[in-house]
Amino acid sequence: MPPLSKAVSIFVACVALSSHAQPANEFSDSFIREQFEKAKSDPNNRVLLDIDQSIEMVFQALLAELPDYSDDIISTLFDNSNSLRRDELDIGSRRISTMENEDILIQKIILFDPPNSFAYFTEMSESTVNAPIDYSIGLYQLTEQANGRTAVKVSAVFRPSSRLTAFLVRFAFNRAFEQDFKNTEEYLNSIRRR
Repeated sequence: MPPLSKAVSIFVACVALSSHAQPANEFSDSFIREQFEKAKSDPNNRVLLDIDQSIEMVFQALLAELPDYSDDIISTLFDNSNSLRRDELDIGSRRISTMENEDILIQKIILFDPPNSFAYFTEMSESTVNAPIDYSIGLYQLTEQANGRTAVKVSAVFRPSSRLTAFLVRFAFNRAFEQDFKNTEEYLNSIRRR
């Protein structure tokens, strides 16, 4: 896989972070809220998944079981020390994923409504993953269907770190985003229903 595609693939799997990371305090709460609203109404990309699993299982898998279906992630854990509910997974928790090359990806949970939705903002200044973006938000919205299946809408917003390469980054991101979530959907539909 070409280096740019690999970098964007890592980004899409967990919405990766840039080595040109801006300090965390540069992104105010109001900026994050604004970008979260954009993820809902006018994202850079959106995919729809149809998964033959319960909504609870799909929520758990998309939130915490990334190593099971991502080739680039070897482990995922949560730091709940700053969550709204002290030491429990909630808004403010940080999802920490370790990549196969030992880089770390940190995402702060900004929406947590199990099993219906969750969203995260990348903690760029604390991650070591290298991707050509300044920030990103991933939003997952799940709907339980009458037939027991789960419909998932995944939306993302991000900003390329360079105007010179913005077109290429957007092109590669969109391609990798769709492919990665197609692979995720296939994996979740292939395992025994739980």
